[in-house]
This record gives sequence, C-alpha cells and structure tokens, in this order.
Amino acid sequence: MNSTLEHLLPDAATHPTTLHQAMRYSLLGGGKRIRPLLCILVSEAAQGHGRDFALHAGCAIECVHTASLILDDLPSMDDAAMRRGRKTTHQEFGEATAILASIGLLNLAYGIIARHAATEPGVKAHALDVLCEAVGSKGMIAGQEIDLHERHRFSEARPIENLNWLKTGVLFVASAHIGALAAGLQPESVNAVKDFAKYVGLAFQTADDLIDQSGSVETIGKDVGQDDGVPTLVSLSGNEAARRSCEENLTYAQESLHRAQLQGAGLQALVDSIFGSKI
Repeated sequence: MNSTLEHLLPDAATHPTTLHQAMRYSLLGGGKRIRPLLCILVSEAAQGHGRDFALHAGCAIECVHTASLILDDLPSMDDAAMRRGRKTTHQEFGEATAILASIGLLNLAYGIIARHAATEPGVKAHALDVLCEAVGSKGMIAGQEIDLHERHRFSEARPIENLNWLKTGVLFVASAHIGALAAGLQPESVNAVKDFAKYVGLAFQTADDLIDQSGSVETIGKDVGQDDGVPTLVSLSGNEAARRSCEENLTYAQESLHRAQLQGAGLQALVDSIFGSKI
C-alpha cells in the first residue's frame, strides 16, 4: 500500500515543492492504515474481487484521513504538536501550507477513485458519494465542529457516542462500504460489513480515549491529554465501563462479520491487531 501511495502522490520536486513535500510528509510519515486496510480486506474476504479498485480506493481514504488529521492538529482546532511520532504538519511547514496540503490531499483522493479505468463508472460514482457523505457536514466535519463548540456541555453518554460516531465511525463504515462496492457484494452482505465497521469504529474511539488518559507521547506517537477537562465516555463512565463498552462493540462486530458470510479471517486479524494493545 505504501508504494502505491507514494506513486499516486506528486513528486516532492514538483513545483510548488513545499506544498508537495508537506503532502508527502503528512501521508507517508507512518500511521496504522486501518481504514484503507478495512477497504482492501473486505475485497479480499470476497475472494479478492475488485481488489485493485479497493487498493486505490483505500489509498484515497488514507488521503482523506490524513487531510483530516492535518486540520485537527491546527492551533485553531486541537493545537497538537506531535502526530505519528514526529512534528505535526503545521509545526514542520507552517499553518498556511498545512491547510493547503490538506486540501491537496482531499482533492487527490477524489481523483484517485474517479480515474480508476478498470472500474465501472457507476461503481466509482457510488464510491465517491459514500466518501463525500462520510467527510462532509453531516459526517467527519460535523464531528469536529461539535467537538470544538458543543462537547464541553455534554453530561450524558449518548451525545458523546454520537460524536464518536461522527469523528471516527463514519469513515470506518465508508471504508468497508467502498470495499464491499469494489467486491460487488449483495445488499445483505454490504449491510453486515457496514455494521461490522461501525462497531469497530465505535470501539476504536473509546479505546483511543482510554489511551489519551493513560498513554505517553513516546509509546503512541501523538499528543496525550488532549481530552483533559472535556467529557468523554471514560470521564463520565470510568475506565472499566469504557473497556466494557469496547468489548461489547467488538462482540457486535464479530457477530456482524459472521452475518456477512465472507472469508473474514483477515478482517478479524486486523481487529485483533488493533485492540490487542488498546484495551
């Protein structure tokens, strides 16, 4: 995947060089690649049908995810200094170039999907619609706006769970959904795969909140304590309840994967690798 990402990016020597260096710095500087792996592994679970499109769509999803991280880290947002084990993009290249790099990655993502010559236009259009909806003002962008301006007023679990869904869950589901579109799955299997990704995403965000309290910059490669003073499932319910919530969501995910009737060993292995060190 990393070699495909590197191939799809503009060369660092292409003018304007600072912009393209910032895009490459942000995208190629590590990361778990969970979202693109979800997309690819859904295709592989369907005997590899549509795998090349799933690979390219996964790269597009990683562009979108990285673009969102650049914005989240800005001083006007979460004001983070570290990401993926090194300085955030705005710390390295300045705020203006960081914003432009984020926009560049978003537009690159849509082009990667649109230009995949071997895929039917209707499949590409559907995939683009799924991705745009996940990113837009009713998805990830909504989640960041609520996180910035409403979250401090939350006193119950339900609005926090909705926030976690918007900030994390929607892109997990979009990743799996696009993999299912690439594979040409039947509607029942598509819905089961989306449910699987939804529960994995919800568990992931709760686990991330746990790590924000107990982890260190050295071990997780990004700023910790970002949630200090704001309500999370951990702060409202306590560590043990948050861990139980993770475990429940992972059980639901496993049940959903079984319903999808796919060769799901790769997807289950991905879940095991994510959560083995998180909860």
